[in-house]
Amino acid sequence: MDRNSLPTLQTLVAFEASVRLRSFTLAAQELSLTQGAVSQHIRSLEQRLGRRLFERQRQGAAPTREAQHLALQVRQGLGVLERAFKTPRRRHRATTLRLSTLPSIAQRWLLPRLADFHQRFPDIRVEVSTDVDLVKLGGNANSDVALRYGPGGWPGLQSEALSSEWVYPVASPDYRDGKLPRRRADLGHCVLLRHAAQPWALWLQAAGLALANSDQGPLFPNLTSLLAAAENGEGIALARHHLVRDALAAGRLVRLWKTQVIDVHRYYLVWAHQADKDDAIDTLRQWLKTAFTL
Repeated sequence: MDRNSLPTLQTLVAFEASVRLRSFTLAAQELSLTQGAVSQHIRSLEQRLGRRLFERQRQGAAPTREAQHLALQVRQGLGVLERAFKTPRRRHRATTLRLSTLPSIAQRWLLPRLADFHQRFPDIRVEVSTDVDLVKLGGNANSDVALRYGPGGWPGLQSEALSSEWVYPVASPDYRDGKLPRRRADLGHCVLLRHAAQPWALWLQAAGLALANSDQGPLFPNLTSLLAAAENGEGIALARHHLVRDALAAGRLVRLWKTQVIDVHRYYLVWAHQADKDDAIDTLRQWLKTAFTL
């Protein structure tokens, strides 16, 4: 093998992040690069392969099918390298971390994955509580860390962005006896399920639609009940990607069209400094960042 023919490791990392985040801007933020540097890496890879890997769009960069297939192989290769050079796992003294998060995040993303964390780090016990309102963090509070979804910037606390989020319509495959809308304009004849924190307006704007029924569907008090209604075939929901990943994989929901919008909010781990728990919090933080990419 001519190793000079291989792309650089930095190019492959930039490519994988751009496919996963569907945005050169977000990839640049994650890798602490400029957007121009990420774009240059992508152009270099496209020139090397002799074909386009992304469709540049106003809302971001949509990877082609070939790019998604290639990114999966690159991700597997990067995982091999990471494991080869991974430092020995730190031994923790037995620690309990009390984690607060929203019910929707806990039920639809965190809890199904938490067994993997406990298997990898048996000395760290994570106790999850679900809270709609922000809770105090620290030694004298009821929680040590929080998995939050928001704009970032919580005064007096430490935080790190874990993942961006993007939204798109989903529905049960049995909605309307399986007669799902084929064209986006057909949404005007569908029941649009609503939640105040995730309005349809931005996605409809990205799709070039102006629907009279966008504010007339059932309004749900939380995302958990919204997505449950979608799974029950009661209508079409505008969903956050990470909250429906498992439902899509299991076939309980199907995604409608490729149009998506990157949300202004992100997932964050937020914590208060505690000398006796900082190592365990750092281990949880690193695991969460990896879990969001798998």
